[in-house]
Amino acid sequence: MSTPAGTERPARRRPVLVAYCVLAAVGGAFFLGSFAYPWTNPEDGTIGAGALPRVAGLLMFVLSLALIRQETGTGSVLEGDGHVAETAEHTPEEARRIRAKLLVVTLTMAATALLIPVLGMLPALTVMTLFLTAVVERLPLPRAAAVSAGVFGVSYLLFIVVLQVPLPFGLFDATTWSVL
Repeated sequence: MSTPAGTERPARRRPVLVAYCVLAAVGGAFFLGSFAYPWTNPEDGTIGAGALPRVAGLLMFVLSLALIRQETGTGSVLEGDGHVAETAEHTPEEARRIRAKLLVVTLTMAATALLIPVLGMLPALTVMTLFLTAVVERLPLPRAAAVSAGVFGVSYLLFIVVLQVPLPFGLFDATTWSVL
């Protein structure tokens, strides 16, 4: 695919390409991991625990492949896409803060994944949201707590009440306490 004369082709961004590859790997892992759970519940034929991660994982994998293709073929620097590059406009201190913030967010997501078996899905996501909004985005604590409570409430209503998706409850699971 060639670009018209006089127009500059956007450069491929290696960090964006790596991010798309990571998303493809995560989507593929969710898709493959979903086969450990049934597509439907054998008792009543309703949607099983494997349906959501299978569909979401497959969609994430396919869309990531499309984004990888776009990035390798034409690049994707668009107005307002959040492109962060070290330019003359960024001081070395700003560039360092940007990299540090990305590292903190990445480590927070990894820590959240490790907390899910202990706390359960919804409490772990709530704690992650509270940390990211209060510490990383520096929102006032009452606002960060309100955002986190909202995330918990909406997630509970969506996944538990409406979709009836069985989520891991960690220490809050009644079966854990019934064994003791």
